[in-house]
Amino acid sequence: MLKTRKLAMSRHYRSAKRGLSRKGRRSSSWKGLSQQFKLKRFFQRLKLAVLLVLGVSLVWGTLYLWKFFTQPFASAASSFQNNESWDGKTPLNLMYLVVSDVSELAPTTHGVGLLTFNPTQGSFSAITVPSTYPSLHNLYALGRLSEDRDGLRRVRDELADLMGVAINGYVLVGEAGLAKAGSLFPADGDVKDYITFANLRYLPTVWEIGRQNLLTDLGVGDILRIFWYIISLRSDNTNILSLSPEVLQDQVLLDHKITPFIQDEQMVGEHLKIQILNGSGVPGVAAQAARIIKSLGGEVIRVDNYERRDLVKGFLVTDSSGTYTAAQLSKIFNLADSRPPRSGSEARANITVILGLDNSY
Repeated sequence: MLKTRKLAMSRHYRSAKRGLSRKGRRSSSWKGLSQQFKLKRFFQRLKLAVLLVLGVSLVWGTLYLWKFFTQPFASAASSFQNNESWDGKTPLNLMYLVVSDVSELAPTTHGVGLLTFNPTQGSFSAITVPSTYPSLHNLYALGRLSEDRDGLRRVRDELADLMGVAINGYVLVGEAGLAKAGSLFPADGDVKDYITFANLRYLPTVWEIGRQNLLTDLGVGDILRIFWYIISLRSDNTNILSLSPEVLQDQVLLDHKITPFIQDEQMVGEHLKIQILNGSGVPGVAAQAARIIKSLGGEVIRVDNYERRDLVKGFLVTDSSGTYTAAQLSKIFNLADSRPPRSGSEARANITVILGLDNSY
């Protein structure tokens, strides 16, 4: 009887132990599943956070690259902005302006001039004008302090009138940036001497200096074409011309000095007769346009007033619409329309340029 009771107690103990063991395993299994679920949820959240960061970075990176490749440098606050890309085949004239600091409202002007890239001659020329010349001295600062604050356009207009050239764009540089860039390269030497394989290591530094100290309306395509054009030039086709105040005061002498550098040899080769008629009602417009065309090598046979004086948009009258000269004149004077010549005065020339109020150059 006693043995039977002990056997029953032993079975009860073992049964209770197995029950506790199963309960412990269930509890341990539940804790494991709970921890596994929490860990999985943590990794899901982490993955979402990483995807969010990557998405934001991709968007910002794309926007930055787009801005970098469409406008690598900031442009100046001015109504003078060139919206056309340079084709690398026709002459390009850029106004350059060196000021104390591009971020100042009214900085001091330290240099002004013209950079001419002339593929028809295979040449590059830097034509400098004294920054102390009366009509240009601190004109940029004065323009910035005016009501429209458009000092850049004022300098462009004055330089174009002074030199008798069409200016296609601008490069506005801070003097501090020039000093930093100059410290990387030798003080003397040709332009091409700076563009060497050894100097490629300075490219990121120069680019960053430019982004902080340079304003321009050039796009990345223009900059790359200019860079390629410069490195492909022969060293004897790089020119630097400094104009004295005496030369600037004599228009005939000035035109004689600069025409060899800016002349369009392809226009000269076509040898077409050109007449300019002023339909804007503003005196002197046709004469200034004639001076520009003559400096390019065009043959101007007549300068006169048009039968109307209230034209807003000018146009081209020509039977040579497919010529290089006609295309260049349309581009320079912003002439979108053209028609064949009528009999009479219009038939005297191969091309007649009729100017209105909206035609800028």
